[in-house]
Amino acid sequence: MTNAGKAIKTTYFSIATNAGLAVIKGLAGYFGNSYALIADAIESTTDIFSSFLVLIGLKVAAKPADKNHPYGTGARKHW
Repeated sequence: MTNAGKAIKTTYFSIATNAGLAVIKGLAGYFGNSYALIADAIESTTDIFSSFLVLIGLKVAAKPADKNHPYGTGARKHW
């Protein structure tokens, strides 16, 4: 598996883990009447959103070379 594939797989794992944490914390906060746990569940949800942004970036960077990007989209130009 390539490094890009490993990074994408890890990002999917992060999304799934944060989704599980958000649900558990949200339920515990609701039934335990804890605003702190509810706030933490909301924070875990924002982590899911940021992981989706990372996933989009990884998928764009993994695209192969084309006419406008002869070295691929993930390559950097060193000036």
